[in-house]
Amino acid sequence: MKTKVSILIFLFFLLAGCGNLGDFAENKVIKGTSWDINDICRYEYLSTDTTNAKDIFINLRHTGMYKYSNIYFFVTTLAPDGKSLKDTVEFTLADARGKWAGSGIGDLYDVELAYKRYVKFGQPGRYIFYIQHGMRDKKLDDVTDVGISIRSGENE
Repeated sequence: MKTKVSILIFLFFLLAGCGNLGDFAENKVIKGTSWDINDICRYEYLSTDTTNAKDIFINLRHTGMYKYSNIYFFVTTLAPDGKSLKDTVEFTLADARGKWAGSGIGDLYDVELAYKRYVKFGQPGRYIFYIQHGMRDKKLDDVTDVGISIRSGENE
């Protein structure tokens, strides 16, 4: 019994120490794995650090049945002062041979896409990110989760 408890405690601390969770990470589950073009994912990030640079990533989970090798996103960032910035970005999800980027377990693939590198949030306060798919399909099938993560910039 003590051995089992010791193993569980060891695993807990091992898993708790793994990875850089960063300043912020949030994922939204796409209902029915079909992302409607009008279903805009919203994320709120509270910035208190205006001096250190951050890296911003878009996190995507899709099935192996996703029919494209890329994805377009429309990303809108709303700053605390009300100013907004709109971007259209494209990411490659598979190589020319069809091998998926990222990591996969079973039929699910997770990919972390570098959206912005070495960004300084110039004002303290609440930043809101809106992410919408920009593909031609009104409903983008085989997307299971979309998220955003923010962590200390790599160039610091």
